[in-house]
Amino acid sequence: MGFCGSSTVTPTRIIASHAQGKSGKICAQGSRQISPVTDGKTTAAMTSPAQNLNQTQDASSPVIAMMMAMDKNRLIGANGSLPWHIPGELAYFKATTMGKPVIMGRKTFESIGKPLPGRSNIIVTRNRDWSAEGVLVVAGLDEGLETAIDAAVQSQANEVMIIGGAALCTAAMPLTQRLYLTVLDQAFEGDTWLDSFVWTDWQTVSEDVQDPANTGGVPVTYWVLEKS
Repeated sequence: MGFCGSSTVTPTRIIASHAQGKSGKICAQGSRQISPVTDGKTTAAMTSPAQNLNQTQDASSPVIAMMMAMDKNRLIGANGSLPWHIPGELAYFKATTMGKPVIMGRKTFESIGKPLPGRSNIIVTRNRDWSAEGVLVVAGLDEGLETAIDAAVQSQANEVMIIGGAALCTAAMPLTQRLYLTVLDQAFEGDTWLDSFVWTDWQTVSEDVQDPANTGGVPVTYWVLEKS
């Protein structure tokens, strides 16, 4: 599942600085294979300095990861919430993100209603007057990534996690190195899609097909993907 402003530091520079060792401040399964979604959609590619990401990142640098869930048509939301409830999905999300900095937009945070425990919660909003207890507020994605990477270095977390919403994921997709993608092989009704995701940009690390008896009868696969 997966529940921007600007900065003077570009995402490319953020990653490069940490790859060089910069330290910063803390501001059960079946066997059925679900084929990748190929619905013929054409998604416009973002043009950004982030597309020139240095792939020779130091092994000790935290990986920029994203965690999202979508249906067979790339639907991810309906009226600001998930269009489905899948048993076990929240437990999987918690296990994957625990102990890691999580980056989310303000609306995503407000839909959750409170900080996620055991994780540094970094909220991206352009509203300079907005605040909430127990979170770090940043003005844009660049600042959010810098803050998250610094926090991960301090806590020795191996990943920073982007968890939504759709606009933040669109902005972050060119920078994302690893994607935890839950795919529901069923169509749902909603109003928000993960159009920034293109299957051919990714290679499979693992594919975990869930037993429908444990997912309310919905065919679900947990994919772990990395940039091709």
